[in-house]
Amino acid sequence: MSEPGLQTTKQSTEVKANATETGKNKYALTGFIFSWLVFAAILTMVPTSESLTEGGRAALAVMGWATVIWLSDGLPLAVSGLMIPVLLSLTGAAPKLPDAFSGFTSNVTFLILGCFILAAVMQTTGLDKRIALSIVSRVKPTVGSVLKGLIGAHLVTAILVPATNARGALFLPIIQGLNSLFEKTGEGARARKVFTMVGIGFASLASGTILMHSHMSNVIVAQTINQAMKKDVITWGTWAWMNWPLLGVLVIMYYWVNWVMKSKNIEVPGGITEIRRQKDAMGKMTAAEWIVLVTFGIAISLWATEQIHGYKMALVALLAVMVLFIPGLTKLSWKKVQSNTIFGTWLLLCGSLSLVSAFEKTGVDKWIASHLVGLAPAWGWMGVSLFICVVVQISRLGIVSNVAAVTLLAPIVAAMAPMLELNTVAFTMMVLNVDSYAFVLPISVTACLIAYGTEEFTFGEFVKVGAPFTLIVIFYMVLIMVPWYAVTGYPIWVPTH
Repeated sequence: MSEPGLQTTKQSTEVKANATETGKNKYALTGFIFSWLVFAAILTMVPTSESLTEGGRAALAVMGWATVIWLSDGLPLAVSGLMIPVLLSLTGAAPKLPDAFSGFTSNVTFLILGCFILAAVMQTTGLDKRIALSIVSRVKPTVGSVLKGLIGAHLVTAILVPATNARGALFLPIIQGLNSLFEKTGEGARARKVFTMVGIGFASLASGTILMHSHMSNVIVAQTINQAMKKDVITWGTWAWMNWPLLGVLVIMYYWVNWVMKSKNIEVPGGITEIRRQKDAMGKMTAAEWIVLVTFGIAISLWATEQIHGYKMALVALLAVMVLFIPGLTKLSWKKVQSNTIFGTWLLLCGSLSLVSAFEKTGVDKWIASHLVGLAPAWGWMGVSLFICVVVQISRLGIVSNVAAVTLLAPIVAAMAPMLELNTVAFTMMVLNVDSYAFVLPISVTACLIAYGTEEFTFGEFVKVGAPFTLIVIFYMVLIMVPWYAVTGYPIWVPTH
């Protein structure tokens, strides 16, 4: 018989091996256990009051559980998305199942589901990569010009591929092809760092803030504002109108990165042969690609004109999916398409929206906000905005998922606005949009983590470029976007009543 101590050691080794094999980090199991301890501690030790009901305390416990899970990678994000409404129902935060799973039945969640399937169709046909390569292959053979092409390609694919991580993954082989043209020392090393940081990380997020469907965080922000205002003030069209000036951030990003890395005029060895080779290898556009492109174009037109025809964006997206699978119209295989559809991210989004809804219904968002408002200095709307933006960025360090970070922050930020006597729409939009530029650390968002995984740049080099850029974005939001929000009808200095 084996000794008990030896058997325990063997089991422990097996657990670690299983975690490694499934891609979990070394803190996953510890985080999973700790998440339940946090959950139980909040449920049993946090006292209720007139402002914090038992339902609010339960929602707070679920938030605590989710935060630890997301920080530690204790569960796959998809599973955590499914567990959130389960815990909301079991704890009494949302006793009725339809309320607990409200995030799974909203208009925006089915819009995103349709968009994810359409994006998978594009990936299956290769249309997304073709568009990206076509744009990049037309620029001059300098790092600065290629970088412009990459940013332009990201803007276009943000319309077609509504997921930041998917765009980062799409551009990964393109960037690797570009990097292969450069040496790993001197000017070549600087060029490789710039392409990797921007082409996979920065531009993946920065290109997704303009249109609501291009970034999952946008959907959560819009839904939070609409819940706070008790009406649909943010539609696809109003989001685009309010946020198009964020294109200026892409211009700043281009000049900032090139200035810090001294890379703008570095020549691409042999031109951009590799990109053109990849493009030529794809051949001419097929009939299926044209059908997909036209169908998506019609869908986007209908989203933009929703206020005219009245058809919800979700219905349009799902009808577009059906059209592409009309028998005989294309050669698309559902088996291939579903394997490219990021259902896990969709489940996380649904669970996140359920948690946001529970916060609003139980009043726990106002309870947390009331405690945080006391920290805000009396510096006027501009000073308070700058302060809150910085505090939010510090508080979300370590949460790799942008969707998870915005989920935790959105209801609290929206509840803070009236307490600070600021406009709910403008304040919430400004503070939470900054999170799409959370480049303080390479582990702050998944797309940047993908870029960091290529080992083309160091942790310190990323911080040197990314942290000041995030601060620049904060000032841009306060000095440029806030006045623009006032022009669109939401002056931040006029409280929402």
